[in-house]
Amino acid sequence: MKKSVAQPITAPVRLLEEKSFKRLGQIIRIPEEGSRKPTLQSEAFKFYGNLGIVAVKDKFELGVCTFRKRKLETTQLEQHAQTQELLYAIDGDFIMPVAPIKKIRGAAYPNLDRLEAVLVKQGEGVIFHDGIWHWAPFPVKRKSSVLVGFNKGTAKNDLVIRDLDVAVVMVRE
Repeated sequence: MKKSVAQPITAPVRLLEEKSFKRLGQIIRIPEEGSRKPTLQSEAFKFYGNLGIVAVKDKFELGVCTFRKRKLETTQLEQHAQTQELLYAIDGDFIMPVAPIKKIRGAAYPNLDRLEAVLVKQGEGVIFHDGIWHWAPFPVKRKSSVLVGFNKGTAKNDLVIRDLDVAVVMVRE
């Protein structure tokens, strides 16, 4: 008997917006000139502090991950239940699917009814709340690098990957 295949979920790619992204995490952006006062400045620099806050339990780990361009489609999402995660676009824009948590019999699953695809532009970043579901960034150009930060050891000790019953297809409008 042939197994029926579920229709893919189509997620239009959207720009990051503070109001709608707040339920998933924080947005970090380089402030536009004159939009806010620098925390510190001199003739040589302007420092804008407090662009985002990461709650750390012990040590905070930073790394860089380089991604190749690929089809805007996934059948998996990941989460880190015990830490926030920082993803910052270093040298190119990227797209990624993001979904809040849905509890089913006490277990955490991605809420695919509220899944969205976001475009993170070079010079922007996101800090996901603990447990937010997402997948590895999809670069807009051939390849790009992303600064990644989370509690030390997260990649080994706090990574849950869920296979989805349906494909998520991100569509650029």
